[in-house]
Formats: sequence, C-alpha cells, structure tokens
Amino acid sequence: MNTHLDLLRQPLTPRHSILRLSALGCVLAALAGCGSDPGDEQPSSSGTGGGESPTPGASSSTSGAGGAGTGGAIPAGSGGGVTASTGSDTGAGGDMTATGSGGAPATGTGGGGGSPVRCDLPTTYRWKSGQPVINAKAPAGRTFVSAKDPTIVFFDDKYHVFATVFETTAGSDGWKSVYLNFTDFDQANSATQHYMAGWPTGSTVAPQVFYFRPHNKWYLIYQWNGRYSTNDDINNMNGWSRPQTLLRGEPGQMGNTLGALDFWVICDDDNCHLFFSRDDGKLYRSKVSIDNFPNFDGYEVVMTAPSSGLLFEASNVYKIDGSNKYLLLVEAFDNSPRFFRSWTSESLDGPWTPLADTKANPFAGPANVTFEGGKWTDDISHGELVRSGYDERMTLDPCDLRFLYQGRDPNVGGDYSRLPYKLGLLTLEK
Repeated sequence: MNTHLDLLRQPLTPRHSILRLSALGCVLAALAGCGSDPGDEQPSSSGTGGGESPTPGASSSTSGAGGAGTGGAIPAGSGGGVTASTGSDTGAGGDMTATGSGGAPATGTGGGGGSPVRCDLPTTYRWKSGQPVINAKAPAGRTFVSAKDPTIVFFDDKYHVFATVFETTAGSDGWKSVYLNFTDFDQANSATQHYMAGWPTGSTVAPQVFYFRPHNKWYLIYQWNGRYSTNDDINNMNGWSRPQTLLRGEPGQMGNTLGALDFWVICDDDNCHLFFSRDDGKLYRSKVSIDNFPNFDGYEVVMTAPSSGLLFEASNVYKIDGSNKYLLLVEAFDNSPRFFRSWTSESLDGPWTPLADTKANPFAGPANVTFEGGKWTDDISHGELVRSGYDERMTLDPCDLRFLYQGRDPNVGGDYSRLPYKLGLLTLEK
C-alpha cells in the first residue's frame, strides 16, 4: 500500500507523458491525527467503505453535471502542462497537494450559467435536510433497492437528474441507471424514472451531465471504464450516442486499489480537467486543451491522504460565480459515516487550500446537518451541488447552496450494493 510519501515522484502511465506530474505542496495540516481502519479500502458490511466496483459482465457507467458562463450557443431544447514546484511535509497525517500553472479561469457570469457575485463562499457550513426527495422506483417487472450517485442540472425550466440504481431482478447484472425530470423538488419523487439499460448509452453509473458549448452538445460522463455519450437535446431521451472511451491509459485495478471511478469534468478558458478516484487515498486528474476535449490521455496525482478513507470518492469541482475561485469536494470517512471535505483554489491546477475539511468541521456531514421530520441517514454521501448554470464551467452561486446527496437507513446493513440508499436535499442555513 502506498503512503503519502510515495507521491513525490509518481509517474504518469508510461506512454502518456502529455501531462507532467506536479510536485506536491501545501500540507493540509488539519488532518493531523486522523486515521481509518486498515481495511477501509474495501466495501464494509455497513457500507462505510467501498463503492460501486464492477462485477463480471456488468455494463454500468458514470456521468455528471456541468455549469455555464458567458455567451456560448444555446443548447437544443430551450428557446497545459503542469509546472512542478517543491512541496513539504510538515504536519502529521496531512494531505499533500499538487501545484502548478495553468489557464486563466473563466468568469462564469451571465449567459447560460453563472451569476454576478453577491456573497462570499462560507468558511463554515450548517445544513438542513428534509426527508428523501427521490426513492428508487422500478418499472413493472423490475426491482430496485437503491437510488444513488445523482447528477443534476437545471435547464429549460426543469431539473434533469441521472442516477445510479441497483437492480435485484433475477438475471440482472446489478448496477443500472435512471433519468427523471421535474420542475421543483416537491415533484421529484412523483416524477417518472426512465430506466436506461435499453438506451444507446446502456447504464450510466455515477453519472455527470453538462452542456459543452464549443461542440453545442450535451455530454454524459460515466463508468465503467470512463466513457461518454453526447446528445443535441437533453430532452430527447433517445438522442444519446453510444459510449466512447473517455481516458486513454486509464488505470486499472491493482490488488486492493480499484480502477478509475467517479469521473468529473470541469473546464476553464483553456483546458478541460478530468478528476477521478480509485479508493486508494489519492485524487487523480487528467488534462486536455479545450480544443481537444474529450480526448483525455494520461493522468497525475492531485493530492493524497494518509488513509484511503480521507480521500475516498465522488469528487466535485465548481467555479464560484463572480470570482477566480474554485471549490473542490471529496467524499470521505474516518471510522465514521460518510462526509464531504472541501478545498479552494484560484486555478484548477492548484494548489488546493483546505476550507472545511475535517470530520468535526466538514463541508457537509453528520456534524453539521440537521433534519426536518426526523433523522433518516447518518451518511452524507455521493451527490452534487445544484449549479447556477449548465455548461462545462460548472458554475456555482455561493448565495444559493443546495446539495442533492445520497443517504440511507443506518440500521440496515449487509452487502454494500444492496444498501437502501435514497436521495435527499441539503439546503445551507443562512
């Protein structure tokens, strides 16, 4: 098992030297003293560790959502290299982050996404959650035990959600996906959930969805392996293309380290960045010029933690409206239910500075979430913030923070894949 010191000279995959590994800097001293069980790399019976690892014959995939910014074409359906710097290890248990130089950030204001800045990104967070807003709802003849890994985008006066489900119907290979849309969250649970296994995409596990303005197309990013599909109109459920490879030289499973999962794309003015995890306490990134998107090739380590649970899965990266600031979220656990840690940077190349990044002071977790109508989950797990836009810049309004997340009854244990996850909505308390 690698330690955080192993990252000082982590090479890219041999034939993909398009990206140079940044040296590591910026110790995250807030992690001092944190730790996890040695077995955290594997799914646990309680569901604290582990993720949706593929099973033989599975045809599942992942995708996510994106923001928007100034100008750009209106979607159908509506009216560089990294420069190394020297890092230091000065805190016990601290994460180390890669740093470098990159393209100038987009403003993210006006147009199809983003808003002028009205307030600053908070440094501490208090959230409230109601009861689940989306439960697994299978079509006739099928049985789903969970709804999870949501991506959400607001476009054409409605929310569009893609999510993972786990199917237990005899003969099923397990991980599948659904699509639904609704005009407000009080209608979300009654919305029709369209089963995607028969779509050209096949199932899209852990998805991300966004509109890529240079191509005038919607992109759906998903696993396994990293794949993508495109569509001219997000409202056209039959318009998605067949899967294509997202990342050349993608890392595969090595012992207890999983292959790449939970892919997330965000672009600045010059480059597109692909973040992903492997359940090994590291966060990874690939990078390509915006003109060459989505032809990602090779990868590097962004940061590492002293235990696998402290940099786990479900990374999200957003551009803060009206500023040059980016927000990075990564799901974590520390002998505990799941929570989200956070960092900020003025460049997608880093360095990343801790924001709310501990179990006691998380971005979102059991320590800072209260429930209306009774607590129904301990986990604040894989989800996505509701963006202010819909394109590749992944813009976020810090005055209106809402987080669609997965949670589950903590009293139900057993195999991870069969845990009864549902989708809830966090709203930041002012």
